[in-house]
Amino acid sequence: MSGLVGRRIAITRPAGRGDTLAVRLQALGAIPLLTPLIAYTPPPDPTPLQQSLNCLATGSYHWLVVTSRQTVQALADASIPETTAIAAVGKSTAGDCRRTWGREPTVVPDAEIGSALPAIMGQLAGKRVLLPCADIAPPTLTEALRAAGADVDRVTAYCTVAGPGLADLQRMIDDGAVDAIVLASGSAVRQLHQLHVPTGFPPLVCIGPSTAAVCTDLGLPVAGVAERPNDDALIAALEQVFTSYCEVKE
Repeated sequence: MSGLVGRRIAITRPAGRGDTLAVRLQALGAIPLLTPLIAYTPPPDPTPLQQSLNCLATGSYHWLVVTSRQTVQALADASIPETTAIAAVGKSTAGDCRRTWGREPTVVPDAEIGSALPAIMGQLAGKRVLLPCADIAPPTLTEALRAAGADVDRVTAYCTVAGPGLADLQRMIDDGAVDAIVLASGSAVRQLHQLHVPTGFPPLVCIGPSTAAVCTDLGLPVAGVAERPNDDALIAALEQVFTSYCEVKE
């Protein structure tokens, strides 16, 4: 029998993004709680993005760098010339590129972090790179690409805002109705950090080391980290957490 039976697990992904995991958890006997902590909106001024996409369509960029599914969705209608190479962070993002644009990314780093890209993109000196990203994306990748000599145009493709599940999650935690919380982004962690939980959070399970690092930076203890950024690994991490850390709640 799965150790997840009867466990109440909060899934904090944006609305519509946690449904597959919820179905998987329910099949294992868990009780998934969909509590979206973040949502995505278009940039308030779409002009810079549109101008960049116009340049992209004309073949002005040597590289298009995409770091997330949301970036690909924001650029779903973009025209990408065959002469423009695509760099994708993570296998799931690479899959989104194939499904959305019918293009196989030129490079996908083994380490699913953006800072690993410049080392595998070849000679970047003088190359024009389009980097569409979230409004709150850290400058790490931009700086790494520029340090490698690239001419980087960073543009906001979407904005990350608070999701509708924050108040619901607060209430559930107050009622002792959550056994674990799944976190899939640093943005979700920052929203979680706003909650008032004087007795401590339920075990936090992160999709990867980057998300776990944000927890650590904010003083939130991490109970488990998925070995790979996918649902299978998240479920395995949850199983391990309940084996190691959690007492059964009646």
